[in-house]
Amino acid sequence: MTKIMLSAGEVSGDVHGTYLVKELKKLLPDAYFFGLGSEKLLAEGVDVKVDLARRGTIGIFEALPNIIPLYFAYQKLVGLLKKERPDLLILIDSQGINLPLAKAAKKLGLKTVYYIAPQEWLWGTPRGVRKVAETIDLIVAIFAREHEIYQKAGANSVYFGHPLVDIVKTNGNPAPERRGFQNSPVIALCPGSRTQEIKNLLPIFLQAAAKIRQTLPEAQFIIPAASTDVIKNIFKYISDDLRPKAIVGQTYEILASADLAICASGTINLEASLLGLPNIMAYKLSPLTYFVGKYILKLGEKLPYFSMPNILLGEAVIPELVMGEANPERIAAEALSILKSPARQAALKSAFTKLRVQLGEP
Repeated sequence: MTKIMLSAGEVSGDVHGTYLVKELKKLLPDAYFFGLGSEKLLAEGVDVKVDLARRGTIGIFEALPNIIPLYFAYQKLVGLLKKERPDLLILIDSQGINLPLAKAAKKLGLKTVYYIAPQEWLWGTPRGVRKVAETIDLIVAIFAREHEIYQKAGANSVYFGHPLVDIVKTNGNPAPERRGFQNSPVIALCPGSRTQEIKNLLPIFLQAAAKIRQTLPEAQFIIPAASTDVIKNIFKYISDDLRPKAIVGQTYEILASADLAICASGTINLEASLLGLPNIMAYKLSPLTYFVGKYILKLGEKLPYFSMPNILLGEAVIPELVMGEANPERIAAEALSILKSPARQAALKSAFTKLRVQLGEP
């Protein structure tokens, strides 16, 4: 029996891992899949031994409250490597836990594949890129530039293209939540799936929505949620003053039916853009994390933009509101500017067509 251990520490990795497992099962029907994942991999029949989906964070200091649970999870995963001796370890995103795990696997003589690889190629150092190249047996690259950079560093890399090109699809029917709002603008509020993101962003998004309603009283708001755990967290912040619908499991139908999305920084920006939906990126980190990133790690010099659509296109296509600019007034102003300008909507959709080409073939 072939044993394959997976390590997907966050909701997006859980989703990408599920599609990968479905295809691997066709090639290896007798394989036993186990490891780190969440509800999607569990539903696909993976023996999920550890679930860290609720522990996902972005930022140095934001991760501190989770250090001890992450350490124990890492120790458990290393124990699984030693006990099960899998034929292959597949690492998916989440480099904070997955790069140390890859090093542990290397010491044990186990083969590793990294899918949705560490973004050292994007914002890291040449030394960091080399470390990834030296540690991983095979990188399945989802960006052409990522493939080139890792290959130059000596990695065994293959270019796959971005999985969202295949995944981001709808059934062609408008989301049921759109019915009855044909003549009203529908705005998707997408504060992310991490607890930290929802806490930092959802109250601001809701305040922005209230300001949008002052100008567009007929505007309707929907929150697409990635999982039941996420929606439970979302309901903590919704009051009777403005009560958007919150829906699980219809993200793409909602995005395809909306007129605009207000989003956290992340995969959601690419998903909305692939569906041709004008979107705004807003994000807040702790001031300390932002200071370290900007002034010590000099990320602003390496990356002129924060969102992947803008990074790939090399221009500020979607509005990016970060830290102090991610306030209800600025978000509402950008939203109203887009909603009231057919020319701006057309320019965004034209840029998204170019973006889709850059993400590779299905």
